[in-house]
This record gives sequence, structure tokens and C-alpha cells, in this order.
Amino acid sequence: MIMSLQEPGTRKRPLSDASPADSKKYKMEPSQIISTESQQALFSDKMYATYVKSALESLDKDPSQVNSLTDKIRFPVSHKEAISLSHFNIVLSSLIANVSRLDNKSCHSLISAILDYSWLELQSSGEVHQRFVELYSQFLGVLVSSYPKHLPDVTNKLMDEFSRFNPAVESKLTHHDILTKIVRYIPTCINSLPQTLQKNFPHHLSSTTSELTNYVANLMKMREYCPEIQFNTWQLIVECCIKLDVELQNELDDLDDDEIDELINGDDVDYMLDSVSSTDNIKALSTKLDSIIQLLLQSTAGSFSDEELNNGNGVALFNTINSLFRSHILPTHFTKSIQFVIFHISQYQPELADSFLVLLIDVAFNPNEILEKRLKAMQYLSSYIARAKNLSRHQVVFIVSYLIGWLNKYIIERECEIADFESRNGARSNDGKSAGGMERFKLFYAAFQALLYIFCFRHQMLSSSDSEWECDLDKFIQRVILAKFNPLKYCDETVVYIFAKIATKLNVCYCYSIIEHNKRERMLQTNGQAIMPSAVGNFKQKQEFLDLEAYFPFDPLVLPSSKKIVSKNYVEWAEVNPSVDDDDEDDSGSGSHPEEENSDESSSSESEDEEDD
Repeated sequence: MIMSLQEPGTRKRPLSDASPADSKKYKMEPSQIISTESQQALFSDKMYATYVKSALESLDKDPSQVNSLTDKIRFPVSHKEAISLSHFNIVLSSLIANVSRLDNKSCHSLISAILDYSWLELQSSGEVHQRFVELYSQFLGVLVSSYPKHLPDVTNKLMDEFSRFNPAVESKLTHHDILTKIVRYIPTCINSLPQTLQKNFPHHLSSTTSELTNYVANLMKMREYCPEIQFNTWQLIVECCIKLDVELQNELDDLDDDEIDELINGDDVDYMLDSVSSTDNIKALSTKLDSIIQLLLQSTAGSFSDEELNNGNGVALFNTINSLFRSHILPTHFTKSIQFVIFHISQYQPELADSFLVLLIDVAFNPNEILEKRLKAMQYLSSYIARAKNLSRHQVVFIVSYLIGWLNKYIIERECEIADFESRNGARSNDGKSAGGMERFKLFYAAFQALLYIFCFRHQMLSSSDSEWECDLDKFIQRVILAKFNPLKYCDETVVYIFAKIATKLNVCYCYSIIEHNKRERMLQTNGQAIMPSAVGNFKQKQEFLDLEAYFPFDPLVLPSSKKIVSKNYVEWAEVNPSVDDDDEDDSGSGSHPEEENSDESSSSESEDEEDD
């Protein structure tokens, strides 16, 4: 018999050999484990709460405990020594309950650490996280309401984070809930909010598209509960868009329309640019501008209904945008995109379009405005009437009649000045900008060009019958083109050529002979030959008009997302270009606007004239 080498009392039997009854002695139920962990967590939380309470009570004597809390909070969220959310909740709860102690000098660093805490970086979720968001939001509200001196720091923190989240997507964040309460607690804070918003607005070049659009989206959200700063928020957005618009146009100056469209809307670029960085810069600028304008158009879509206009909200918003157009967009040189915001929203209601037209008329025909601004307003007026699809026939005819009335009065009052100028100077002076020169009639030429441009797009509306025209437009144009002002010489060449084609087809007038005469005269001036006698022969540099008057503010938008929205209210050239005869030379208007037509024809005609001469 083989005896065990172990003493019976000390021999250990493997757990696997234990009987079921014995196993129960060693095994704990899951509920017991959870209960134990909960008890440990509860014990830990109670201990931490006691520690925080002790730290606050000993502030005056020994701030070391509060300083220790401050250091824990200042650690990055991902740091292993960073304060846990459960412990942070205890700190926040204790501070809310002991808000009177926060005015202690030793608490300033603690408050600063809490405000600097990157709560947007938290990746956790669940009850603890939700509780933290609630307590953090409550703490900020209590802090500001109890100690208004912390208002700038709190609002700066909240607005600094605007660029990091989209309010329409991340609805769990409570930035706007906190700001709503702050505005309610401290109504006077409204005066300081615009400055804080401006300070934190992302830079238009160094920021990403998402940062800019997030910030703009949050500004749009703010107008829901703080309408008092509506003008300030829109001003910041418009200024940013203008900067992007101008930067983009500077980059696109050397490209033609097809290259621009391919670069912005296409995936491949099959032509050479100065550098790859230039291509990237154009795409970045266009994406930013497109995203912001798209957001503005979408966020205001429901703001101009009958209900919104009747309760005053829609009127206030439109007046804000209309005012910013006058003060910011209109004076800016050659923007191409931001003006489509007012173009689009003004067509929601006839009254809004009327208001916009009144603004343009007021600037264009106001002698107290500077000339450059009046000319720009004239360009906007013609381009808007031509391109805005929702305008009524009455609105179009009214503007045409207004232009005719003003032009007619101008001719009656000032045509004699040309005869006086000729008698004094004859053909000796070549300085069109000299006192009494043709330069002073710039507004007249801009107004007549506006009339021609509108006619090209709206001739169907302006025809009252088969042989009759509204306001006797045909008779008026025939008279003006023969006047001593000779407007066909000083208006944009492309507009003149397109008008001549349409006017000939519709039997309004025939002006090719005048156009050819002006062309030959201009070539003689360019070649330095003797200037042919004419009523306007003393304006040397016709090109000085072209840069300004060739600007059509509502030419087709190149930003793809925004264009898709605007296209519903936009008149394309192909929609209004009249049918042509088979023997016409390539005037079918394949381009989307008249500026794309006849450039080749114009140059070829000049070449033929040179040969004839």
C-alpha cells in the first residue's frame, strides 16, 4: 500500500476535484461582484467628496489641496493623471453648492483650469458623461450669474469652440443653452457679444472649410435667441465672404470661363497653371466660399414666408442683409459670388424685390453718392432685372420706363454740352478726362448700357404686341443711338453686338453702320492717325470705360453647390436667346450668357476692317 507523503491536514485538493458543494464556497455570483465594485466606487466617491469639501473649507489657511485639484484638471484629457469624469462631477457639484467660496483669490486658478478644460475632446458617453455635461453647463451659468466679472472668459470659451462643432449635428452640446441662460440672466451682456464673436471668427485663409462653416452655422443659431446681434453676426459673415470672394477672383484673373469651370467643378485640370499651390489655393477658396454661401441660402430658406414677414422677423432679417449689401458688397470691386445671397432671398416675395430695386435706384440716381458707387448700382440694377426669374412684368417695365425717363431728361439737359465742347476744342484735345470731356457722361453711358442689357434678356416682356413696344422703346432707342452722345461707342462692345443682332431680328432698329463707323474711328485713334470728326471724337481711351462697364454682377455663379440653389430663380442666357436664321454665323448662344458670345466675331470683324482700310 502506497501512503501519501503529505499530512492529511495539510494536503490540498485541486479545485477541479472539489465537489459541487465545495465549489460554491469559492465562487461569487456576478451580482455580488457588481455590488462590490459599486460599493468600492461609492466609497471612493464619498472619500473624494470629503476631500473636495475639505479643500474648499481650508482655502484661507491652506490652498494646497485646491492647487492639487487644479493641477489634475489641467492635465490633458488623454493624460493618465487627468481627473476622471466621476471625480470631476464631484468637484463641479461641490463648487455649485459652495459658489460663495469661488470669490476667494485661491480659486482663480481653479476656475481658470475649469474654463480651459477641453470638454469637446471627451470620447466617452453614457450616464457619467451626460451628467458631466449637465454639471459643467450648470457651473458656467452659476459662475456668470454669481460673478459677472467672469462673463468675458465664459463667453470667450463658448464662442472659441464654435468652429469645432456643427450645432445641427451635435445637438447634445449645450453651448447655446448656456448662452441663452446668460443672455436671460445678464441682458446687458449683449453689448459685449459682438466683439467676442469677432475675436474668435476663424481666419478666412488659415482656417479649414469645416471650421468656417461650423462657426457660421453657430452664428446663425445665435440669432434664434439673441436677435439683437443679428446685424453684427451677418456683418462678420459678409465680411468673411467678401475677403474670400476677392481672394478667389484675384486667383482667377488670368483664367477664362472654361478653365475656371473645369478647375472648380472638375476633377482633372488639363491646362497649366503657374504652380500646383495655385491650383490648390483656388480649390480651397472656392470650397470655403461655396460652403458658406450654401449654408446662408439654406438657413434663410424659411425666413421670408408670409408668416415671418407679418411677425416682423423676416422684414428685420431682409433689412439687415439689404443694408449690408449697400454698405459692404456694393462698394467692393468686382465680387462675383456673395451678392447672390441678396439676389436669391429678394425673390421670395415681390415686396422684397421691390425693396432691393428701390435701394439700387436710390444709389444709382442719387447725386450725393460718389460716381463709382452710382455706376456699380447701375450695373447691379441691369444685371438683376436681366437675371432674376421671379420678377413680374410690371417690375421689369417699371425699371425700363424709369431708365428711359432719366436718359431722356439727361439728353435734353446736357446734349448741348457736347456741341459747346466741340466748338471750344475741335479735334485738338485728345484728353477725354479734361474738363468738359466725355468722362463726365459716364453715368449716362452706364444707364444706356443697362437699358440695352435688359432688352437683350427681357425683350419678350417688353413687347406689348407684334409691332408695339412698352414705353415706345424702339422709337426711344432709335433716337438715342443717333444723339451726339453716340452711346454705342462707349458701351461694352459685346453688349452692343448682342443688342444689334436682337434689335435687327425684332425690327427695333438697325445700328451696324454706326458700330462700324465707331470701330474705324477707334482704330484710327489707336494708330495715332488724325481723329475723324465726330460728336464724341475727343474721348481718347475708350478702354477706360470697359473695365467698369463690362462688370455684370449676376453673371452665372461658378460655385457648384450654391449655383444649384440659385438656379431655381435664375435666368440663363439660353432661355431667352431668340431663334436665329440658318445663315447666321454661330450666334445660337451656346454660352450661358451674352458675354460669352461674339468675342471671335468682334475680333474677326476688326481684322477685316484693317484689310479694307
